[in-house]
Amino acid sequence: MYQLRTENIGKRFGRRVLFRRLSIEARPERTLAITGSNGSGKSTLIRILAGVMRPTRGAVHLSIGNREISEEERPMYVGLVAPYLNLYDAFTPRENLRFVAKARRIRAFQDRISGVLEKVDLSERADDPVGTFSSGMKQRLRFAFALFTEPPLLLLDEPFANLDASGVRLVRAIIHQAKGAGQIVIVATNNVDEAASCDDSICIEDFR
Repeated sequence: MYQLRTENIGKRFGRRVLFRRLSIEARPERTLAITGSNGSGKSTLIRILAGVMRPTRGAVHLSIGNREISEEERPMYVGLVAPYLNLYDAFTPRENLRFVAKARRIRAFQDRISGVLEKVDLSERADDPVGTFSSGMKQRLRFAFALFTEPPLLLLDEPFANLDASGVRLVRAIIHQAKGAGQIVIVATNNVDEAASCDDSICIEDFR
């Protein structure tokens, strides 16, 4: 059983307050949407939940069973998808994922690479340089990165960005499968329809 909760977290940059006293609880089998206008702090909150940025105050807790994951460990348990994540354009998708596998010390990763590329419909381009990809194909590859380690926590920041209709359907299927597999899924979006498709939602602007 996985659980993610925040305890009165806040974030400010100088005098600018993005949010304060934000407490949420996310569990498997329910998707959570984080809504708000552009620049409201959704991406900042996602980074804090992922463990790659610290809140100004408060705490984030990720638990697996009875064990709480430390702040230093948390990024290893997160699959993050965001338009701002860089890819290695000179590498192929297969080489990109092989790099991740070696960095995470994953053994027997070849079948896993093939499987995740098939899942995001990139098998036919698995050995082409990523620099030749469209923005939508790069977004699919970001999903491959996020799913590759089978993380308990899936953080999706504007996950439908740059995707065509088939890509949107693919991402919706991924979210549905992740939810069914017991992963925690959090979606940051300013799209009303995307937020409405989640089980729960919070508006970050309510915490200023």
